[in-house]
Amino acid sequence: TSLKEAVAGEVPLAKALSFLLRLGTIGLGCPVEIEFALKLRQSASERHELHVLQIRPQSQVAGQKATGLRFQYLPDAEYAAVTSTRALGNGRFDGIRDVVYVRPADFDQSKTDEIAREIAQLNSKLGKDGNKYLLMAPGRWGSADKSRGIPVGWSDIDGASFIVETQVPGDEPVPLSQGSHFFQNLISFGLGYATVDNTQEGRASEVADYAYWDSLPQHSEGNRYVRHVQLEKPLEIVVDGLSRHGVVMKPDKPFDVYVGQVDAFMALQESQFNSNS
Repeated sequence: TSLKEAVAGEVPLAKALSFLLRLGTIGLGCPVEIEFALKLRQSASERHELHVLQIRPQSQVAGQKATGLRFQYLPDAEYAAVTSTRALGNGRFDGIRDVVYVRPADFDQSKTDEIAREIAQLNSKLGKDGNKYLLMAPGRWGSADKSRGIPVGWSDIDGASFIVETQVPGDEPVPLSQGSHFFQNLISFGLGYATVDNTQEGRASEVADYAYWDSLPQHSEGNRYVRHVQLEKPLEIVVDGLSRHGVVMKPDKPFDVYVGQVDAFMALQESQFNSNS
């Protein structure tokens, strides 16, 4: 078999390289270059061999922060605390160990002013300590309609690096803000925002695992409605700005393994299916 024949279709070289580039990009968090060697078989009883010699970041992005992660697959609650198909931001949000949240059972629509005050107090305390945090609650953040969300101002939550809004429990589905109240701030400061629809059944439902946060010990006392927990290691939070998919992975469930590799294999299978149909 000649190299020309191999490239022409006998060897699925383009598919293999596309898969390796995708896997490498997810693994290293940036566009990659591949060095490889192709050993063509000498007889029909042998197999062609593709040897990957090296995968490295492209020279112009080596050493830069990951900003080009692309993925479609979203894991379930076994692996992720939050998943969303309507996330804002792009790349990885690092260094977040603190989580400030409101349990759905504690979300009292007549007490949203008090909830906002408790959040503002924790925001101030965490800011003084230099701690970035994830903020999560039902309803719209910054809503003027107190029955549909928590009426915080930007100064009340400006220490949050990643913000999550979920559906109000026991209420008719209300269109969430998707970050519209603080859009300019989110963009200006490079923050992340995720809107989660956790009302659907089965795989269609996105993940908002409040029970997981509840399983962690309380870190700050004295609040009636708002809970603050702190993890031993930073959360792994990733957003694909192109597809608007976002995930907050649980500890010891690395994104590269439970999302990146699965996504790459699913893309390869889809490519093979399309080529055979």
